Amino acid sequence: MKNRIFSMLTVLSLTLALFCPAAYAATLPILLMEQGGGTGNAQLTLQDLGDQQISSIQLELNLSGSFPKADFQLSQSISEQYSYCRSEQSGGQTTVTIYIDGPQSMNRTGTISLGSLSLGGSYTTPNSARLTILDRSLVSTTANIAVRGSDGSSGSGTGSGSGTGSSSSDSDGSYTVRTSSGTGGTISVSSSRAKPGAAITITVQPDSGFVLSELSAEASNRQLQLSSQGNGKYTFSMPAANVAVKGSFAPESTSTPLHFVDVPEGIWFYDAVAYAYENGLMSGTGADTFSPNLSTSRGMIVAILYRLAGSPQVGSASFTDVADSQYYAKAVAWASSNGVVSGYGDGRFGPDDSITREQLALIFRSFARLNGADVSAQADLSGFADVGRVSAYALEAVSWAHAQGLINGVSSSELAPGGTATRSQAAVILKSFCQNILHSD
Repeated sequence: MKNRIFSMLTVLSLTLALFCPAAYAATLPILLMEQGGGTGNAQLTLQDLGDQQISSIQLELNLSGSFPKADFQLSQSISEQYSYCRSEQSGGQTTVTIYIDGPQSMNRTGTISLGSLSLGGSYTTPNSARLTILDRSLVSTTANIAVRGSDGSSGSGTGSGSGTGSSSSDSDGSYTVRTSSGTGGTISVSSSRAKPGAAITITVQPDSGFVLSELSAEASNRQLQLSSQGNGKYTFSMPAANVAVKGSFAPESTSTPLHFVDVPEGIWFYDAVAYAYENGLMSGTGADTFSPNLSTSRGMIVAILYRLAGSPQVGSASFTDVADSQYYAKAVAWASSNGVVSGYGDGRFGPDDSITREQLALIFRSFARLNGADVSAQADLSGFADVGRVSAYALEAVSWAHAQGLINGVSSSELAPGGTATRSQAAVILKSFCQNILHSD
């Protein structure tokens, strides 16, 4: 665990090199959270990204207050991407997590207009946000970045507040060091006030059953480099500005961390991939890779459900494009004979074709029915502008999947029934399906 924390801090200290090319080495990316139309709406924009090719973005905002109906809509400039928004309330705080990924790089100019966040009420702009980026080589980097409001500084969502970490010093030339942490432990510093250049020691003391999950020191909207001294102690050099030391703790995990290098802890699909892998439903694509952004094929999905069914003995598949030697052959034969799947009507099954969202809904509904689950639920899809693009044969299944929370819109007005699902998205759907439908009792 100590090594994992040290690795996390090493990532923070190397973030400038990882996120930015030489021309941007002096700054981290910045999130602009500017007031949009109406109370509680904010336009989110990432700046200072350099020329990095960005495949996926996960953004975590910790807001004071309760915003259970937080929703996010992609900007038109990256409308071809997939997005997901989650709101979690705890102790008067709301954590809004936004995930965006897609088939092509989102970064074209060093600035990305992400889209509109709707919170449903007035908010206070946080001073920082946690940003995770996955590049086109599936290398991820994570850092706490500064957030600026409508007036260009940290503060309220209406632009009337002010940020922390001001550069004003006391009469003796010293600056303040403030600490903050949630439940699960304490964070203290060797001095609450110091002059520039002084060595400040941070002492972290997790409570029993908790571990440090995040630690940062920020001054004037930039991250300071932390050096681990071991035994829960970290040091930094005092700048000519006030410093805010922030930390958080999480319950100590009893499970073995995933060995996939492209599924970092904390990313939105980590738990789902862990569930699918630990239950033998999905495997990696290599010794240490999962390939979360790889499209899921029809053969892959059927093979997963076949494992979920216990891999019963079956005969041969009757489709012309399903050879007995393929890994999915028995799965397709089982699924076809049990009414879980059907072919294209011309003797082909298309096992290597990317599965569409509406096909996914149809297959999961058929499998649920096979296992005796109630599949009568139906959702109103009239709010989606592209509901007319849902194939007639899949309309009832898509309505059921949406009612069950398995397949949501890619935005508030677009269902994208013909869109494809990545392996990470399939893992999330599979975990929800198993826990909430197959084992709901």
